Amino acid sequence: MATFKAEIYAHQKRADGTYNIKIRVTHKTKKKYLSTPWYVGKEDLTRTLKLKNQKYLDMVEDLLRQYRNTCNQVGEGLNAMSVEDVVELISRKEKPFDLDIVAYTRAYAKKLRDNDREGNARAYEGAINSLCRFVGREEVSVKEITVGFLNGWIDWIGKQPPRKGCKKGDRAQSFYIAQLRAMYNRAKKEFNDEEAGIINIPYSPFNKVELPKPSLSRKRALTTDQMLRFAALPYKQILQPGTNRFNFAKDVFLLSFMLMGMNAVDLYHVTDCKGGRITYQRTKTKNRRADKAEISVLIPREALPLVEKYRDPTGERVFNFYKLYSSLNTFSAALNKGLKVIGKSLDIEDLEFYAARHSWATIAANDVGIDKYTVHTALNHVDEAMRVTDIYIRKSWDGIDAANRQVLDYLGMALEFQIKHH
Repeated sequence: MATFKAEIYAHQKRADGTYNIKIRVTHKTKKKYLSTPWYVGKEDLTRTLKLKNQKYLDMVEDLLRQYRNTCNQVGEGLNAMSVEDVVELISRKEKPFDLDIVAYTRAYAKKLRDNDREGNARAYEGAINSLCRFVGREEVSVKEITVGFLNGWIDWIGKQPPRKGCKKGDRAQSFYIAQLRAMYNRAKKEFNDEEAGIINIPYSPFNKVELPKPSLSRKRALTTDQMLRFAALPYKQILQPGTNRFNFAKDVFLLSFMLMGMNAVDLYHVTDCKGGRITYQRTKTKNRRADKAEISVLIPREALPLVEKYRDPTGERVFNFYKLYSSLNTFSAALNKGLKVIGKSLDIEDLEFYAARHSWATIAANDVGIDKYTVHTALNHVDEAMRVTDIYIRKSWDGIDAANRQVLDYLGMALEFQIKHH
């Protein structure tokens, strides 16, 4: 390991009575000396030529810290270096820090996608694609992100026409800025080190930007009546081999609903089904929670025909969806395409798979009278007000099992009848 020490040498006294502060570099018992830009006089030194002037002591310590940080970045590679190599390394003038926030975000989105967090990946990519359209190029330096830059982007977003076939909304301004802010703060956390005095990204422009308040989002939950009409909708006759998207989307939507809003990504990947229970870690939040967002759902009797219908015969996963569709993307696309057709049949605008989750929660809370804490638990959310209390309570699934039973009983036998007779 290389070490550094400031030293003054009596024999190097200059004609004006000053001494240059030298840095002694020691590595593998070999020594080299570097000059500094600082010259000190008698008043700055002790009788034994040790620095005593605090100004120079601080400057020297900052320089030594910089040298140590440079060596730390090399890591174990330092072992293969000579003392001459170390001197060359620490003497090299470093380029000013810069970061392409576009490339940084795309790399992060790829990590999310590799971990089956497709929705989060698409959200970041959507924001960064908008940013690139705004500036007219594929690279944006983190230094460009100022208050004026952000306000210009917000104004530009608001003037963009809606995508073909979509209504113009007002959420993109706040949503896209929030995504970029998350990446900007992530970069600050990664590339700044306050304790070491390394501040590569010093500003916080997002704190000075006022975002337009979006209108309330459209509620995606189906009413009890719509849910019953959904369940009663006749299946379409299959005229040729293969999966019928209409029938398939209906099955999986109902399955999600009866499993208390289980997400498509979790249905696709889940592997644990024992004792009549499906246990999984919710993909969307498992990396953000100490409990890995684990939840266990009792399979209700109404869902058993669908569980059996789509059971994976190999036992590798609970369901065979991964055999029907080679990726989560194609699985999700098939579901939503089928639901669009179903939505038209029922006059439900823009029906999406996530509506199964919203519908269960809304019917449970508003129609059945399930308390919000139980609904939170069933959705695998964390109630911030109860976070500390939850640490002391042994987790039990009895409450959500009972809640799900109440919801399905409230809907009557319609779900069970339709599924059994398909």
